[in-house]
Amino acid sequence: MKRVFETPDDGHYFFGYYDKSPLNINSSKLLACKSKFMDRLPEKNDILEIGYFDWKINNNFIKLTETKAWNWQQGCMLQWFGSDYESKIIFNDRIDNKFQTVIFDINTKEKTILPMAYYTLNSMGEFLLCIDNERHSWFRRGYSYVGIKNKDKNIPLLEGDGIWKVDINTKEVKHIISLKQMVNYKPISNMKGALHYVEHLMINPNNTRFAFLHRWKMDDGGIYARLYTVNIDGSDLYLLNDSGRMSHFSWKDNKTILGWGGLLNPINNLRKYKNMVKYVIKPLMPLYKILSGGNSVDGNTKLSSMVSGDSYILFTDQSKKTQRVSPHLLKKDGHPSFAKGNSKLMITDTYPDINDNFKEELIMYSFVDNKRNVIDKLNHTSNFAQSASRCDLHPKWSHDGKYISVDTLDKGYRSIYLYEN
Repeated sequence: MKRVFETPDDGHYFFGYYDKSPLNINSSKLLACKSKFMDRLPEKNDILEIGYFDWKINNNFIKLTETKAWNWQQGCMLQWFGSDYESKIIFNDRIDNKFQTVIFDINTKEKTILPMAYYTLNSMGEFLLCIDNERHSWFRRGYSYVGIKNKDKNIPLLEGDGIWKVDINTKEVKHIISLKQMVNYKPISNMKGALHYVEHLMINPNNTRFAFLHRWKMDDGGIYARLYTVNIDGSDLYLLNDSGRMSHFSWKDNKTILGWGGLLNPINNLRKYKNMVKYVIKPLMPLYKILSGGNSVDGNTKLSSMVSGDSYILFTDQSKKTQRVSPHLLKKDGHPSFAKGNSKLMITDTYPDINDNFKEELIMYSFVDNKRNVIDKLNHTSNFAQSASRCDLHPKWSHDGKYISVDTLDKGYRSIYLYEN
């Protein structure tokens, strides 16, 4: 695999999350976001430029529009809009003091505004799935948008929160799952008094079910996470992993999810009980941080693997069937994904490694021969490698599986690298 393109040094370019592709259907245009700064979180009046590169021709950025709803980890949820993935793009913006979705025609410049900011959409461009970004902004600063402060939503448990479905043609909004429904589903004692929220929504390839995380903050300062799957209309909710240890995931196929997390074991089981968290786990947290190398994202990943048994795991939807994936080769949390129609080849990454000059690895793993291949090892500045302003690689496939793109700080500024498979 070779690097075939990188964005220029006339600004800070990035794309965003790993579940969306910056490349159009024939991979000739590369979507990008452009910022004037790189080392702090966005504020209310910070504008992000949106455009693309005809990267096979030159490295000139073609600006299309702007947004005021963005963050470093997920960008503005920018991607090409289906079903043709060619003539329109979709992203989030702050319009009239609301976080909303914009569908933008790159030829006519016409905008279609939808009433909620989206998290994900189905492959045919028929509907969106959304969370309440106004509430999310109070406690997930690095993964949310700024500029709207609704104090009524700054509470630990807002029962009307949850997940919404928006019909793109009619703009009809339906509340399909409530936060209250999640809290009442097989409740455990560490939920009491905790701050609850929802994130990481992903639809399976045939658009029949989606997965998401219900998370809450515990007394020890840690996060408990549940992985759920559910039908598109909110019916048939299924708790796929209740170990409390769940990070990034991706649909491998229509019935299988690959994710980084843990399974139930004696240590993970202790975290279910509020008093155990308060009187046993919390007092041990200072020692945990020392052993893990402080608050390092990468350090905590390594220690959690030893203590909680975290690894990449295959989950079969609506089943108790699980399988660990090469824990001796894939030792760190990352952002996994699969090319369309190819469940045998995964790409993922690692966080900046404090023990290796904050380098990040771009990794390809084959399920055919169980081989791990490091495609590239990229630099990351140490200044904010442990903050929400860091630049995760977030590797992303092209639609045909021929190219992989990453966001990087490899040369000291934010840029996008493109690799040919």
